[in-house]
Amino acid sequence: MYNMILVDDEAIIRDGISSCIPWGSNGFNLAAVFEHGTAALEYIEQHPVDVVLSDINMPRMNGLKLSRILGERFPQITVLLLSGYDDFEYAQEAVRNQVREFLLKPITQSELGEVLLTIRAELDQKEEARKEHKILLEKLDQSFPILKERFFYRLISGRINSESINSRKDFFAWEDLSAYYQLVLINYPSDWSDLERLSLSEYLSDQVQSCDEVFYNPMEDLVLLLQDKDQETLEQRSVDLAERAFHYISRLNKKLISVGCGEIVGRLDQLERSYRSAVNVVEYSRIMGLTHILSVKDIRNREQLSPEGFTEQCKRVLKGLKEGGRKSAMEALGELVGYLESHFLKGYELRDGFLNLYYMLKAFIHEMDLYSDDPVCFRTAPDTFDSLEKSSDFLEKMIRGIDEQIIHRRKDMLLSRIDKARAIIGERFRESHFSLQDICDELYLSTSQFSLLFKEGTGQTFVEYLTARRIDEAKKLLSTTDLKGYEVAEKVGYTDPRYFTIIFKKQTGMTAMGYRRSRQE
Repeated sequence: MYNMILVDDEAIIRDGISSCIPWGSNGFNLAAVFEHGTAALEYIEQHPVDVVLSDINMPRMNGLKLSRILGERFPQITVLLLSGYDDFEYAQEAVRNQVREFLLKPITQSELGEVLLTIRAELDQKEEARKEHKILLEKLDQSFPILKERFFYRLISGRINSESINSRKDFFAWEDLSAYYQLVLINYPSDWSDLERLSLSEYLSDQVQSCDEVFYNPMEDLVLLLQDKDQETLEQRSVDLAERAFHYISRLNKKLISVGCGEIVGRLDQLERSYRSAVNVVEYSRIMGLTHILSVKDIRNREQLSPEGFTEQCKRVLKGLKEGGRKSAMEALGELVGYLESHFLKGYELRDGFLNLYYMLKAFIHEMDLYSDDPVCFRTAPDTFDSLEKSSDFLEKMIRGIDEQIIHRRKDMLLSRIDKARAIIGERFRESHFSLQDICDELYLSTSQFSLLFKEGTGQTFVEYLTARRIDEAKKLLSTTDLKGYEVAEKVGYTDPRYFTIIFKKQTGMTAMGYRRSRQE
């Protein structure tokens, strides 16, 4: 019996609906009746309610607001709205509030009865699903499947002798064909729930033959133990089951699993070999970010990774950063990724190699005495370099951060030297023999280095900046003193008055005396 409440500000409506429906025979208990949404909400907060039938236009709190609050706070409650107006905006908002039905007044007894029967059927389905979910969880707690899983894991890990194998097979009623065996390992993404894992497990259990087994290893990976009297048939079956698993999860819109088909063996005591090869295949698939099925044959011919070769590639990345900046380092990192893609490597080899590069870059950071508030390159190493894509992305960000800090450092050094150069010019521009070489000597820079830095920092050459400084001082003297033109020229560093006159007119468009007269007018 489902609890239902009625909310309507019109007594005649409340009384009519309350009395005309045989609530009990429809599977409902009309628990309470209210005049407005506020009272209904207060009741819902204190009592279990499954269905709310509410009018829209009511005082204090209308039905739309009530449905919105219920959708936010009590999404499990089914809401039915009544309205005397066929208003599209009302219907739109009702849809947004996840209202189950939008009913128009007047509504007949039979119409309302049909709606209630539909709602009851839906609630029955939800209740049945809840019960099934409960049963599924109870199965997880049963000891027999756990014991069986432990047996099979001991079998594939080589920790059980032949005598124990035979006795345990009988206990678990396992059909052994004494033929060829192969293990298929399925590794789940971390975001899968226990229920989703169980769902795939049960699906595959329905797909395998009676002599096969589906179980979990201690890392909660799914393991398929397949057997067949024909080796080629067994190989095809393993690939077929893996493809079915991929197809099944595509319907769940979940991240792709990693699937590895191990080596085919001829005896049960060789299952450890099949399992280890499947583990290696899955690990390689996960590291490389592959989304297709791999078998041990797919990686058997790949060249084994050389730690020395990995280290040498890492050194090239660091060298590129030191000598060519970000672009060269990124090119070297791309070559490193290509090198790894062409080899077979295990997870620990990827982690060790990339941690080595990480600490090379950290040492370079300290060597350069770099600093920053919070770029990737100054954080601690990630917990694990667990895939090639994630690792290369992290190191790309690290290299980018280091390069940005180097550029920032160079800009700071440039600004510092430019400021010092300006100060020197401000102190010595009055000297008639003050030259480019003089300022370079003070800054311990070559003339070419200084000229490049000064132009980059000020947008002017040394001569342009010095000339502008001298002319500014000349204008000041012409405006504030009675000095002759040749005296002003001497004061600002020109020994030749005629040359001063030419430069002054070129810079200002006026003669020195003309400038003085313009300032006095």
